[in-house]
Amino acid sequence: MPYKKLEIPAEVPVLSWANHELKDNETQMAKNVASLPFVFKHVALMPDVHLGKGALVGSVIATKEAIIPAAVGVDIGCFVGNTLIPLVDGKSYSLKELATRNQEFIVYACTPTGKIVAAKASAKLTRKNASLVKVILDNGEEIICTPDHEFMLRDGTYKEAQHLEAETSLMPFYSKLDRDGYTLISQPYSGRWQKAQIDFMNFSQEDFVSVASFQSERDVVRYNHKVVAVVPVEYTEDVYCLTVPEYHNFALKAGVFVHNCGMGAIKTPFKGDKLEGKLKKIRLDIEAAIPTGFNENKDVETSVTNWQNWSDFKDLHSGVQDLESKAIKQLGSLGGGNHFIEVCVDTENQVWLMLHSGSRNIGNKLAQYHISTAKDLAKMADTNLPDKDLAHFVSGTPEFAAYWHDLQWAQEYARFNRDVMMARFKKIVEKHLSGGKPFKPLLVVNCHHNYSEKEVHFGEDVYVTRKGAVRAQQEDYGIIPGSMGAKSYIVKGKGNVESFCSCAHGAGRLMSRTKAKKAYTLDDLIEQTKGVECRKDEGILDEIPGAYKPIEQVMDNQSDLVEVVATLKQVLCVKG
Repeated sequence: MPYKKLEIPAEVPVLSWANHELKDNETQMAKNVASLPFVFKHVALMPDVHLGKGALVGSVIATKEAIIPAAVGVDIGCFVGNTLIPLVDGKSYSLKELATRNQEFIVYACTPTGKIVAAKASAKLTRKNASLVKVILDNGEEIICTPDHEFMLRDGTYKEAQHLEAETSLMPFYSKLDRDGYTLISQPYSGRWQKAQIDFMNFSQEDFVSVASFQSERDVVRYNHKVVAVVPVEYTEDVYCLTVPEYHNFALKAGVFVHNCGMGAIKTPFKGDKLEGKLKKIRLDIEAAIPTGFNENKDVETSVTNWQNWSDFKDLHSGVQDLESKAIKQLGSLGGGNHFIEVCVDTENQVWLMLHSGSRNIGNKLAQYHISTAKDLAKMADTNLPDKDLAHFVSGTPEFAAYWHDLQWAQEYARFNRDVMMARFKKIVEKHLSGGKPFKPLLVVNCHHNYSEKEVHFGEDVYVTRKGAVRAQQEDYGIIPGSMGAKSYIVKGKGNVESFCSCAHGAGRLMSRTKAKKAYTLDDLIEQTKGVECRKDEGILDEIPGAYKPIEQVMDNQSDLVEVVATLKQVLCVKG
């Protein structure tokens, strides 16, 4: 459905994909945002739009030189155009050249277990005249990128270029040609050289590395690339990045892996028949392994305590410094509200695992402290705002820098929180469906919502805040879940420029939680969740499917924003 320009008098237009009239209070909220002087071009409303705080949930707001700390955000960094990317054809190409291809190609990526695999990718220009830093490695390579681009550390976590320190070990990528001209890859987990082979007609990401070409012991790689220094660059330059939907990282010719530009879902190799008679046991195991609501982990696993970003906790807002212990115990927990863990089956009877969570208590506390600061600044400056929740920070100020730093830390916490839960979730499913034998996902999708990032739109650098929306650039994979008991969708973005390359993040609420509890009974919940293995008690009555918009209607309204890759039906749901 194409958008409709709403008749709202404001500084910029409001474009809506909702296909329904806004209520008076929703119209006022849209007008408030569109009246801010720093809003760029227009405000875009997604099909699931509904009342929020300060700004409508389901709205996409591009801003110039300012940001409203009502949404959690993450910045996606990028590289200069002459940065070389090795492809599996044995050659390396500049990012700028790859961006002109307008087609997919195959790069090297690193899995969570430290295995190098092949992955489909696409390249694009992401920012013009960007500020830069130079990362110098101990192998003599120099990488020029934006300060915020994340590099993969040796333990598989990420850290921004500007925060890398001397002697930090990065995830290494080594390749060379053998005497017959074949490309050899050194696997980080073993250090041994293997022949890289791929059948382009029957492409399989995880099976392309042949183990038949072990080299002599003296060729085994026994060291990692380490950082020598990170230094500012005086000039600015246009920058580019890759989208790697399956693994969200890629190798540079310089010999390291870096991150590429929510919710998480993985497609398993299992058919739905394997679930028969096992759903309740799986649900009980999930509820025992992953804390929900306000609960936290009793035992903290090694991967959590070893998370690299704990070293940056001391640099977060002073108001959260007493919460480090709680943040550690909550990493790997679901939380409450509309957070969920689900087992789904698609229309081809393939089993999917899906979860939705965020940055838990620590992210909420950081947001509240910065929102309070923004409101105090607005009050001192006597700023005339249509809504106090639209208080904002202006770029170049210490408050903006502090907020942006904490914002990125919280977003990375949220990402790792999902990774920890998905690993536990996957292990439980493996226990019941494959006798504990690990499986290789057929597709991995991760996407953020409720966040901000720097992007290029209509030829200009802007901050894009997606409040209850998902990025949907061309070839971006996304997840659009319905309510429990309804369908969910795996989608691929169409890159609609008028929506700032965005789409809906779910069904969207029809009524508040309080109203839902008054309007529905436990019998209604039981009836509306027939066929779904889930809790059926009054504690989750506010999440009843009837409280949400029909997901089919939402999808119909954004056919110009995304294409559907897979249609899923929940068969098991654990609510927060």
